[in-house]
Amino acid sequence: MPQPFGPLFVAALVSAAVLHGGAAHAAAVRTDHVAAELVAERSAVAAGQTLRIGLKLQHIPHWHTYWRNPGDSGLPTTLSWTLPPGGRMGEIEWPAPQRLPIGPLVNYGYEGDVLLPLQFTAPADARPGDTLRLQAQARWLVCNDVCIPEQATLELQLPVADAAAADNGAHAALFAQAAAAQAGPLSAWTAEVQQAGQDLLLTLEPAAGELPADAPEVHVFPYVEQLVEPASHALYRGPRGYALKLKLLDGAAVPPRLDGIAVAQAGPGASGTVIWGGSQRSVEFSAPLRPVETITLPDGARAVAGDRVPTALRGSAPVGLLAALGLAFLGGMLLNLMPCVFPVLSIKLLGLAQQDGNARSLRTHALAYGAGVVCSFVILAAVLLALRAAGSAVGWGFQLQEPGVVFALALLFFVLGLNLAGQFEFGLLMPQGLAQWRAQRPAVDAFGSGVLAVVAASPCTAPFMGAALGYAVAQPPAWALGVFAALGLGMALPYVVLVLLPGWRARLPRPGPWMLRLRQGLAFPMFATVVWLLWVLGQQTGIDGSTRALVGLVGLAFGLWLASVWRGAAARAGVTVLLIAALAWAWPVSERAASPQAGNGTASTAGSPHTAWQAYDEAAIETHLAQGRAVFVDFTAAWCVSCQVNKRLVLHTDETLQAFARSKVALMRADWTHRDERITAALGRLGRNGVPVYVLMRPGREPLLLPEILTGGLVREALSTL
Repeated sequence: MPQPFGPLFVAALVSAAVLHGGAAHAAAVRTDHVAAELVAERSAVAAGQTLRIGLKLQHIPHWHTYWRNPGDSGLPTTLSWTLPPGGRMGEIEWPAPQRLPIGPLVNYGYEGDVLLPLQFTAPADARPGDTLRLQAQARWLVCNDVCIPEQATLELQLPVADAAAADNGAHAALFAQAAAAQAGPLSAWTAEVQQAGQDLLLTLEPAAGELPADAPEVHVFPYVEQLVEPASHALYRGPRGYALKLKLLDGAAVPPRLDGIAVAQAGPGASGTVIWGGSQRSVEFSAPLRPVETITLPDGARAVAGDRVPTALRGSAPVGLLAALGLAFLGGMLLNLMPCVFPVLSIKLLGLAQQDGNARSLRTHALAYGAGVVCSFVILAAVLLALRAAGSAVGWGFQLQEPGVVFALALLFFVLGLNLAGQFEFGLLMPQGLAQWRAQRPAVDAFGSGVLAVVAASPCTAPFMGAALGYAVAQPPAWALGVFAALGLGMALPYVVLVLLPGWRARLPRPGPWMLRLRQGLAFPMFATVVWLLWVLGQQTGIDGSTRALVGLVGLAFGLWLASVWRGAAARAGVTVLLIAALAWAWPVSERAASPQAGNGTASTAGSPHTAWQAYDEAAIETHLAQGRAVFVDFTAAWCVSCQVNKRLVLHTDETLQAFARSKVALMRADWTHRDERITAALGRLGRNGVPVYVLMRPGREPLLLPEILTGGLVREALSTL
C-alpha cells in the first residue's frame, strides 16, 4: 500500500510553496505624498543569480521626486541597504526624467508612478527554500509648491528557489517599462559641444542620412549637478540633426566633456522613440568640448523649443552705462518726492530752520548730509551685490523682506516721534562725554540725517530708478556701485542746494514758539510711519507678531520715560536691562502670516472688486497669452509705499477695474513682501530690480512697462494698445 505522502508529492508541495505562497513579498509604506515599496522582477531567485530589485514610488498628483541630477533645486532619491551575507546590490539605474518647470527654475524628476531598478546578486551559498531578507532605508525629497524630505524603512522577502523554478513575478511588466525608459548607448550618431565663454552648443547628428521631418523634440539632462542652467535649454532642429543651446552656471568649472542623456519627447505625429534606432527613447552621450570664439548654429537649423518661461517675461530693451547713470541721478532727485521720504522731511525742515546762517557751517552741514546719503547708498548696494553673488535672490528693498528689519525701523521712527513730540531728549540720556562730543560735531547729525533719509527711501522706487537698478545689478561691481552712487547724488542734491542757497531763510518768521510747535507737529508723520510699518509686520508675521511689536513699543516708551525721570546711573542700567528684555521678547520671528497676501490686495472677501486679482502664476500667464488674452501683472510688496498708493488711487478704483474688464485683461499680483526667487527672477528678465513694476503682457508682442507712478490715464492708454 503506497504511503500517502511520497517523495514526488513532497517535492511538488515545496515547489508550489516557493512559487506561490512563498513569492517575493514586501509591504508598501505610505506618506502624505508618496507610496513606496520594494518589488522584484521575479518571484524567486537562485543561489548566485542576479535579478532586478526596484524602488516603486507612486506620487500623488502634482508632486514629484528627483533624478540623479535634480536640476536647479532638489535632492536625488537615495537607498541604504542591509543585505544578507554574500549578497550584492548595484547602483540605481535611473530611468529618463522629465523637465519640471517651477517658476523660473527647471528641475529634473518624476511624477506619477516610477520604478528605480537596481541589480541584486544573491549569495552563492543560498539554498532553495531559504528566504532572503533585503532591507533598505529610502530617502527622497518630494515637492510641489513646497518641498518635504521623507524617508521609509522598506523590506523585501525574496524566496530562494532552484534556477529552473523561478518565474516572472507580478511586476515583470513594470521592470520592462523601466528598462525601456533607461538610456541606451548613442550609436550611429555624433555628439560635439562648442564652448564660447559661458555659452554651449551641443550638436547631435546622425552619422548617415538626414533627420526625419517629423523628428520629435529632444531634452538633454547632464549628469553633473550645478554645471549648466537647466532653464537655458533652447532646441534647434535642421536637416543634419539637433542643436541645443545651453549655458554654464556662473563659477562652474569647464569640463573637458559634457556627459548626460538625450531624451526624445514623443508627440502626436512624431516618429518619437525610433530616432535613435530600435525602440530607445533616450541615449547616453559623452561629447567633447571644443572652445570657439562664437558658437555657430548648423546650416538650416531653426528654433523648436526654449525654456518654459513666458515669452512676455524674457526681457526688455537694454540700458547702457551712461544712460543708467543719468536715469539713476534723475531717479534719485525724484525720490525726494516719494511718500517713503515724507517722514524724514520733518527732520530736514527742522535742520534747515535751525541753521545759524554761517556760510561755513552751512557748507559743512550740506556736505555731511550728502556724504551720508551717498555712502549709505553705496553700502546698501555692496550688501545687495554680495548677497546676490552668494546666491540669494534679492533686489532693491530686500532688507524690508525681513520682519526684524521692519520692527527695528518701527522702533527707530517711534523713538524719533517721541523725541520730536518733546517726550524726551537724546542729550539727557547720553553720557555727558558723548553729548559734548556730539554737540561739538554738528556734521555728525547731518551725516546721520542722510543715512536716515536712505533708510526711509529704500522701500520706494522712483521714476527712472527701475531701469537703472535693473542694469546695475547685472554689471561688474565697480559699475554697479557707480550707478548707486549716482542715485545717492541725485537724492542729496536738492537738499544740498537748498542749504547752500539760504536766501529763502529771510522769509521765515523770527525764531520763537512756532519752531517748538513745528517740531511737535512733525512728530505725527513719524507716528504714521510706525503705523504703516506695523501693518507691514502684520503681513509678514500675522496678528500675533504685530501685537508683540505694539507691546514692545509701549515698553520702549515706558523705558524712555523712566530713564528721563530716574537720573542715577544704577537706575538707568536697570532700565536698560528691562528695555533689552522687553524688545527681545517682542522681536518678530521670521514666519509668514496665514494669509500673507490678504492685506496686500491679492485676496479679499467675496464681492470685493479686488477679487479680480489672482496670485502670480507663470504657467497661467503662458496659457492666457496662448489663448490671445493679455495679462496685467502688478509687482508689489506690502512694505512698498508707492505700491500701496498706486493700489488705492488707481488699480483698485472701479474705473480702472472696469477698463481691465472691458479689455478682457487677466489681472495678476506678484507679491514680493517675502523673499520670492520666482518674482526676483521675473523682475530681472524685465530689466528691473525692485518694486513697483507694472507690465502689460500682450500676446505675440513685447511686454509694455508702465511708469512706477501710475494714473488711470496711463493704464487706459496702455490698454488702448491692445
